Amino acid sequence: MRKWIFLSKRIAAILVFVGVMCTISLSAKAGDFDPDFYAAQYPDVVAAYGTNPNALYSHYLTFGVNEHRYKNREDMIAAQNGQQISQDVPSTYVDVDIDNQTMNYYVDGVSVLSSAVVTGNTQNGNGTPRGVFFIDSKIPGKYLVGPTWNVWVNRWMRFTGAVGLHDASWRSEFGGDIYTYNGSHGCVNLPSDVANTLYDMVSVGTMVVVH
Repeated sequence: MRKWIFLSKRIAAILVFVGVMCTISLSAKAGDFDPDFYAAQYPDVVAAYGTNPNALYSHYLTFGVNEHRYKNREDMIAAQNGQQISQDVPSTYVDVDIDNQTMNYYVDGVSVLSSAVVTGNTQNGNGTPRGVFFIDSKIPGKYLVGPTWNVWVNRWMRFTGAVGLHDASWRSEFGGDIYTYNGSHGCVNLPSDVANTLYDMVSVGTMVVVH
């Protein structure tokens, strides 16, 4: 119970700065979280965030836990019968801190991989989107193509739209304020060795918190 309280407070403290919830089409990777029940039980959440499973799960993580909302019907019934229920708060996720230009991969609440990064260029309006997302694609090598770029990356981990975590072999420096004037087109640029390691550690469905 103490472990859950610590983890929920930690995630809530991170996500309180996150305004927009995720909009990708994956089913929420949430253990016994029931998005259909959550939507039916809490129409106020649906009115604000819609019915996307990931958006509902993100609301549950960010606000629902602390508001004592139920993640499924079984928990609601158990609570009504005076039984203690457990909260399904993930402690394994990728954390991207835009202000500090860092990436940490947490496993069971402990950072096992940390690195400086370069996120989206804020000077030209390409800032990396903030929110709660889930890795929905892993590709060991591909070209990233856009209006003015065509680059090869060895490790691609997409988490929303055309935005993902990937290696950036063309960069000699990471961190600092590079992102404010020479950042990416929205992706999270990683050193090659870090991207290789992270790629082997995460899976499709791993949560990504960008704040």
